[in-house]
Order: sequence, then structure tokens, then C-alpha cells
Amino acid sequence: MKILPRLILLLGGLLAIFTLAATRLQVIQQREAEAIRVSLRTERHDLLERLLRLRGQSLYEFSRDYSLWDDMVNFLKTGDRAWAAVNIEASLPNFDTHAAWVLGPDGAVLYATTAEGHADLLDLLPREPAFIDRLRAAPEQHFFARSTTGLVEIRTAPILPSDDMHRRQVPRGWFAVARRWDDKNLASLADSLQSRIAIDVPIPAESSAAIQLIYPVSDWYGGHLATLHLTHVSPTLATLFAGNTDHTRLLYRFGALNLLAIVLGVTFWLVRPLQALKRSLFLSRRESLAPLLTRSDEFGDVARQLANSFVQRDALQESEARLLQSIELRARLARDLHDNIIQSIYAAGLGLESLARLRATDPAAADRRLAICQQMLNETLWQIRNFIGALEPESDRRQTTSQSIATLAGTLQALQSVPIVLDIDQAAAGRMGPTQEVQVLQMLRELLSNALRHSGAKKIRVSLRGQPEDMIQLIVSDDGIGFDSDQQAGNGRGLRNLAVRVREIGGQLDINSYPGNGTRIKVIFRASQ
Repeated sequence: MKILPRLILLLGGLLAIFTLAATRLQVIQQREAEAIRVSLRTERHDLLERLLRLRGQSLYEFSRDYSLWDDMVNFLKTGDRAWAAVNIEASLPNFDTHAAWVLGPDGAVLYATTAEGHADLLDLLPREPAFIDRLRAAPEQHFFARSTTGLVEIRTAPILPSDDMHRRQVPRGWFAVARRWDDKNLASLADSLQSRIAIDVPIPAESSAAIQLIYPVSDWYGGHLATLHLTHVSPTLATLFAGNTDHTRLLYRFGALNLLAIVLGVTFWLVRPLQALKRSLFLSRRESLAPLLTRSDEFGDVARQLANSFVQRDALQESEARLLQSIELRARLARDLHDNIIQSIYAAGLGLESLARLRATDPAAADRRLAICQQMLNETLWQIRNFIGALEPESDRRQTTSQSIATLAGTLQALQSVPIVLDIDQAAAGRMGPTQEVQVLQMLRELLSNALRHSGAKKIRVSLRGQPEDMIQLIVSDDGIGFDSDQQAGNGRGLRNLAVRVREIGGQLDINSYPGNGTRIKVIFRASQ
């Protein structure tokens, strides 16, 4: 994996660790806030119960004080409404009570009164026998009932003589009082609790610092009658959440600044220098190293070493170019020697080989061939003198590859009188490099010489053609006696030299020859120009 992806993975890992740490911190803060919320909810619930008891204290005192009274016992006997009007009805406002009932021993209503504007409460007291049974079992009752305008709180107490302080006697009757939970009472309760209160209607939380309570109220037989919903916005939670939010924001800003600093530092101190080195190596030029050469860190040292390597490379390339020029000059000199001097000497040698046989059959023809050989050797000596003197003989008459092949074939054909047919693609021949030209001429000299001396051929064919994908194909074939290529491949020096030359030009050699079927040798190689 490259360095840049590794750095990106490293930054990603740091970001993941920071995110996990920040998330963990938020979870801890949320747990702390929830614990505080539970504690505040418990405190608020206890406060609500204390306030309800405090606000219901007047009902409790009214019912207990008036029920433990000898005059109330006498009222059960006399039913004196004048006394009731003075002592009960007139006391309703004093105890913030909206209705009162006096029940006989059998549970029958002997007297009922309401405060002004609350006449609808007269028939609110339960009349079921089960209610009377409940009063007999537990004379003091505290429950709620529904009126047409809302909830009504009701308290009962047994009517007994004043001397029965422990209320151990059988009740003579019961005294019941009621107070309506109207909007005014709910508003007063809400102000006391600094909360919002509603009956049977959930109150949406205004913020995350809101504490919500649900307080159920029961009817006379203990069943669920209504639900008191309370929502209180805690300043403590609000301050805590605001502080947590500020801490979280500060943490994320600090983390973002750190990551930004790391990214900028990595970019300027690592990524950009690495990119400059990579670009310099890719382009093989030292211009991209300019910003790094003046640095005193490790990248500056690497950049200076790389710049020095470029200088050394340029010097080496210059030396290599001069060496290639020398090699090319050597190849050109070898080609000139081969095309002219060696060909002439070799052709003269072939002509002299046949003089003995020709002198016996045709002395005049033998004399003419001898004269040609002498002339050719004289010309060769003259060419050697020029070559030694100028090192570039006949540079003004340099032959092309096609012309060199034609010259070689013509000289050998004149001395041996065996037709040599040429099929030369001049465009393909022109694409060969200097080394390929030398090697091809050397191979042709060897192949044509072997064919003339050993094959007994009546015709020799030379083909040089271009092939697809810039390939060149050389074929030398004859109709001679042929040979066993498997046996000759291991013993013949000429074939080994031929294989070496083919390998030097990156080509492939194919020898197809059988005794009595002639010989066909194919060389295929890629043009170097």
C-alpha cells in the first residue's frame, strides 16, 4: 500500500477514535443528566404531594372538626336548618369549600348545601349502597368525582360526640365536604410548583430540561378517574444541558482544529514533498525538486541526492551516446569492409577455386576468369589503401541495403554461373538498423556461399519482405541436394554462427531441409527503425 492511502487510513483512525471518545463523553453526560433528572423528578413529585396535602388541609380540618361535635350529633336528631345555615353553610368560604353534606346512619342525605355558583355539586355525592358500605368500613374517605365542569375533591368523616376523641364509637352519621378543582385552583397550584398543569391532557415538553410528572387521581372505589399532568422546566437541567452542549461544541471544535492541523502538517511536511519526489522520478527531471533543495530535513537530503543522481545520469547518458556513436561507427566500418573488400576477396577466391577444372576444358575461359580475379584483387588493394587512409572509403557512394545485397549476389553469380533470384522489399530493407544490416549481409554471404559450394543447386532464391507488426522476413532457398538439419545443427559451425547472428538481432530461425529436397532457411525479426 502506498504512503498516501496509509496516511489517509491513519487520519481516518484518529477521526474514528476522536468520534468514539466524543460519543462516549456524550453518553456519560447524558447518563449524569438522566440521573439528575430522576432525582429532580422525585423531588418534584414529593413537592406535588406535599402541596396537594397542604391545599387539602382545609377540607380535612373542616370535615374532622365539624364531625366531632355534639351539636352535629344533635343536628342529626333535630334537622334544624337554621342551625345548619349558620354553622355549616356560612363556614364554606372559611374553609375554601364549595359543597357540604350531612348523611344519616343509613346513608341518606339529611342536609346539603353549596357555595354560590356551585349548585351543580348538590347531587355529586355517590348514592350507591356500596358507597355507604365503604363509609361504614372506613368512615374517613378521600376521593375525587367528576362534575360537569371538572374534578371535585371530596372528604368524609364520621359524626361522633366530642368526647370520642379516638373515634371508636359507631358513627351516628357522616359529614362530607367538597372543593372544585377549577381553573383558579389549578393556576394557583401551577404557580406554587412553577410548572404547567393540565388534567387528562399531556403537556408537550418545551425543552430537554423539562421534567414531566403524571399524578393519577381515584374515585370513591379506588378506580382511576383522571390524570394530572405536570411539566416543570428545571433551571438546573437547563444549565447542565447548556454546559454539556458548550463542552461538546468545544470538544468538537478542538478536535476539528487538531485534525485540520494534522492534515495540513501531513500535507505540507509529507504529502507534498513525496509528490514532488514522485513527480521528479516520473518525469526524470530535477525541476520539481526546487522547493525541496533548500530544506534541511530528510526530504531535503533525499532531494539533493536525487538531483545529484540526475546530474550523474545525464553525464552517463552523454557517455552512453558517445559509446553508441562509436558502436555505430564500428558497425558501419564493418559493413563497409564486408560489402566491398571482403566480398571482393571472397569472390576472387571462388573464381580461383574453379580455375584448375576450367583450364583443362577451356583454357581461354580460364585465362579470362584469371584476369577478372587479378583485376578484382587490384581493386581490393586500392580500396584497402583508401580505407586505411580515410577510414570511410567511398563515403560519397554509400550503398543501400538493397544495393549491397544485389552487389553480393551479382559478384557470386558471376564467379559461379548459378542464377540467384532476388525479391527485395526496399521499404522493409530501409527499416533495418545498422546492426541488422551488417548481420543480414553476413548471413546472406554465409548462406549463398554454402549453397554455391555444397548444394549443387541450379537456382537460388533470396526474399526479403515486410510482415505485419513491423516484422521483416528473410528467406534463402535453393533446389539443391539438401541435408539433414537435425544432424548438421550440432556439428556445423556455419549453422551455429547463423543462430548466434539471428539471436543478436532478436529474431527467430527456421531451417527446413531434407536430403534430396533442397533447403529453405527463414529468419524473421522486428525492424529497429
